[in-house]
Amino acid sequence: MKIAVFHPGTQHSWQTALALQQLDRLAWYATSIFYQPGRWPYRLERWLPGAAGARLAREFRRFSQPRLDPALVRTSGVAEWAERLAARAGWRALARRIDHFGNRRFVSQIAGELRSKQPFALWGYNGSALTSFVLARAQGRPCILDRTIGDFRTYNALMDEVAKRYGEWFLPEERQISAAHIASDAREFALADAIVVGSAHAADTIRRHNPPEIAAKLSVLPYCFDEALFADMPAPAPIAPGEPVRLLFVGQVNPRKGVHHLLEAIARIPAALATLTIVGELRVPRAVFARYADRINYLPSVPRADIPGIMAQHHLLVFPSYFEGSALSLIEALAAGMAIIQTPAAGNGVTPKTGLMLARPDTELLHEALLNAIGDRDRLQGWRIAAQAEARRYSFVRYCENIATLLTSLGI
Repeated sequence: MKIAVFHPGTQHSWQTALALQQLDRLAWYATSIFYQPGRWPYRLERWLPGAAGARLAREFRRFSQPRLDPALVRTSGVAEWAERLAARAGWRALARRIDHFGNRRFVSQIAGELRSKQPFALWGYNGSALTSFVLARAQGRPCILDRTIGDFRTYNALMDEVAKRYGEWFLPEERQISAAHIASDAREFALADAIVVGSAHAADTIRRHNPPEIAAKLSVLPYCFDEALFADMPAPAPIAPGEPVRLLFVGQVNPRKGVHHLLEAIARIPAALATLTIVGELRVPRAVFARYADRINYLPSVPRADIPGIMAQHHLLVFPSYFEGSALSLIEALAAGMAIIQTPAAGNGVTPKTGLMLARPDTELLHEALLNAIGDRDRLQGWRIAAQAEARRYSFVRYCENIATLLTSLGI
């Protein structure tokens, strides 16, 4: 049986679709945005002059997946583009409303495919799978839920504790996940025939809050890095004597990812010893973030294709997260030849040969780990050299093999 994959955004859904295409198991892939130069709105990049056209081309190519067969792709991206524009303008409440509208519209547009007589299973993603799973189950179709994050009840409990000391770091919408959202998640769990999640740590949070029949559906399916971007990365160059260790954080800048610990820790380390670059959407109050502006190089948003070059210019990825599914930046960092400091909740990534695992998100523990890495350049370089060999565990070929094994175990 073939598999239809759908996601109104991106996540790693295109890699899942590509893996199924490679296995000759892809029925179709539905998404909001898929770069096709001959179609609207992508033709705009050729019509706009000079720098405006170049900027638009860079934005569009963030959604380029040339290895996917366009004949198998279904798109509906008007709402997604509107959401992105609202988010870039800082209109977060409007962006959330557009997101909800777009998800509903997306589901209605694939409903015809779900009601077709063609036999296929459905592979959907948390937060956007519920209505489609209801339709699919009415048609007797198997449903696979790709859960890209842990159980939000764990998130709420963790953020309650963080807010006691770091309340000023939260935007209101980052503080808690609503009971209605959690109830919707529970319905997705119940409708799914199988639930895949990116890391053992995220799977544990789901087991902790759900009955045994939900836990029995769980499988850990580690993600892969994008080999079109990261497969041919050069070996890491030695750290020059006397130069600062270049630290990097990639991801949303919010308390969930422990960015407050990272900023507190770097503020206590002389600039001559270490620099810090942060890449990602700012999700903390600007006034709080501004306190650390003199110690960081902040890049709010860059095309996905620029991330390998940025990683190649840095030595150590730091990711002290409280709650994830499994952060793709960790395995991308390995492929780029970076050492890693992370927490267990961050997901798959560091090993004793490639960096340090913190016991938990904590400023003191992170500061100590950074001093250890900065103070032993030979050890740090050894971690970087070992990183690219470790990255092979997260290759696209391995991801395809794991999906094939999963489908066989499910009898699909």
